[in-house]
Amino acid sequence: MSHELHARTEALLRRLVRRDAAGALRKLLRRCLPQDVAAAMEHLTYSEQRRLYHCIEDRDFAAEVLAHLSNTSTREVTKHMSEDAVVQLLERMDPDDATDIVGALDDELRIRVLDELADDETGEEVRSLLAWPPETAGGIMSTQVFIMPDTSSCGQAIAALQAQHESLENIYYVYVVDPHKHLLGVTSLRSLLTHPPKTALTAIMVPEPISVGPSQDQEEVARIVARYDLLAVPVVDSEHRILGIVTVDDVVDVIRDEAAEDMMLMAGVSDPEQEQSILRQSAFRAGWLLATIVGGILASEIIGLYEATLASMAILAGFIPVIMGMGGNVGIQSATLAVRGLATGQVQIGGLWVFLFREARVGLVLGVIYAVLLGLYGLIRFPDHRMIGISLATSIFLAIFSAGVIGAVLPVGFQRAGADPAIATGPFVTTLVDLLGIVIYFNVARLLLGL
Repeated sequence: MSHELHARTEALLRRLVRRDAAGALRKLLRRCLPQDVAAAMEHLTYSEQRRLYHCIEDRDFAAEVLAHLSNTSTREVTKHMSEDAVVQLLERMDPDDATDIVGALDDELRIRVLDELADDETGEEVRSLLAWPPETAGGIMSTQVFIMPDTSSCGQAIAALQAQHESLENIYYVYVVDPHKHLLGVTSLRSLLTHPPKTALTAIMVPEPISVGPSQDQEEVARIVARYDLLAVPVVDSEHRILGIVTVDDVVDVIRDEAAEDMMLMAGVSDPEQEQSILRQSAFRAGWLLATIVGGILASEIIGLYEATLASMAILAGFIPVIMGMGGNVGIQSATLAVRGLATGQVQIGGLWVFLFREARVGLVLGVIYAVLLGLYGLIRFPDHRMIGISLATSIFLAIFSAGVIGAVLPVGFQRAGADPAIATGPFVTTLVDLLGIVIYFNVARLLLGL
């Protein structure tokens, strides 16, 4: 099915729900993919989501749809369900998906569901996964791992794979362990299938494979999977016993969610805002905008300090927005690159000083370019006051250069202080760069124009 057809299916689902055409909706649902149904539900009101979900007749299909919903939609869809109904859905899911669903439930329903799952195998796995913070390797790993003893042969591994394949979610690698479940090595399915059946797994495995700890941050896990082109990475405890695996599909979700979170932080809004009341949304944004208004007040006070300079040459006031605007834009660009580099690990890999030096050179080049442009404009526009053009050129050069350096350094400083570097691209960098730009502008004008 093409992407265009998927989009049309989603649109048709939404129309049928809003028309309350239950019969036609059930017929269409039988031909849909659960991912398309989940995507369509995200564009509906909460009552419409519940109405559509209750039209799903196949419980396995319903479980798959629930596994693809956002936490907010999951909470709304399950809000009026009994714990028995939720448990039946969870038992049809993989443990890591079931854990995500349990984590999204209302507190009261979550307690009842966990009590219902207490003596169940799924319940034990869900409880073990819930023990880890949600944004760690332990929180996103799957406990369904294809492991084989180190005494096994390729033929025995293939036979075990054929017997267990229905109970395993994703099978990318064979993990070789000793009798105490210590991870010894890993081999790919391709290697397993292309060697003679009597070949020992220890002869074809890669010893000491790349692994992660259960408490490692999910962003770091995603970087490891991407760096080494892995389809899955094993999660091991302090004694190197295998606990589970983080698969590439989980990594894709992590990258998407972290990117969305960083974009929200850069914009100074929460993620997702639709989950919050108007007052909570307003309070969150107000805290961010406070930096902007404080910066504006400080800027006006700084300009007031140079009132005599402005009075002697009022034309200088017309270029304040140019200096502030250019500096702010360059600062945001550098900060965005720094945040991206820190998120992907490129800044650490390439070296912090290498990155900062490169951004300083970029700021230097941009400063020269716009110094020439603005300086020429000043010389042409004010032929009788040539020092104005030189003053403008010098000011914008220094403002752009310093903005580039500040924009690159600030996110690194935030990370070193234990804060999310993404917040450095918001009001902080623009406010700081604006204030510095004004100070530079007026001091250069006083020096070169003798004011």
